[in-house]
Amino acid sequence: DEWFTFCSGTLVAQDVVLTAAHCTDFFTAAVGEEGLGPDDLRVTFDVVADEDATYYGAETVVVNPDWLTAPPGKGNSKHLFLASPAEDIALIFLESDVSGVTPAPVAEPGYLDGLDLTSEIFTVVGYGTDEFVTGSFFAPNAITLFDGVRSYRDVTVITTHDAFPDRFLKITAGVCFGDSGGPLFHGDTLVALNTWTFSARCAGPNLEYRVDSAQAQEFLDTYL
Repeated sequence: DEWFTFCSGTLVAQDVVLTAAHCTDFFTAAVGEEGLGPDDLRVTFDVVADEDATYYGAETVVVNPDWLTAPPGKGNSKHLFLASPAEDIALIFLESDVSGVTPAPVAEPGYLDGLDLTSEIFTVVGYGTDEFVTGSFFAPNAITLFDGVRSYRDVTVITTHDAFPDRFLKITAGVCFGDSGGPLFHGDTLVALNTWTFSARCAGPNLEYRVDSAQAQEFLDTYL
């Protein structure tokens, strides 16, 4: 009987939020059925998610069907967790239009292929954990700060010394737990979703799921 914040997202139409599949794949129960469903999910665009914030109820949650068929990963294997059909993208359709927020444009097919990634600056955004004071996410006595304030960080793309599916970008440190599903912007255009961090202290590189990839575009063309 309590609400808690756990993921981030972006308004991409006046009543639609784009986020990660791993943020929403447990909200699949229909109303009246056992388990969590859309009626257990709400979204706010206020800076602080407290009792004074404005909340929008979820009417429908659409998780990429391929994500639901992906085999379980193992350890920290990028290939097992990130290989197709692990398409980490989902849409939340709200019960009403959002006022006072302009939807973000979503990158078109192949958007990032036309850029020299080594010379571009991107902005990563999330509402998650801000800082570990002691330990890490997995430490038994870790102390973390959750101030509820949106976090912006300018980042660059790492293009060498690693191998991972081309549906992802590897960026410098900037994403933490609770930032999942939040956007990576190139200018004002949403180009990827926060998906994966390699550091329990959120101090290492991160992988972003490209929304301009063929798999993501097929999903968006079908459901958005």
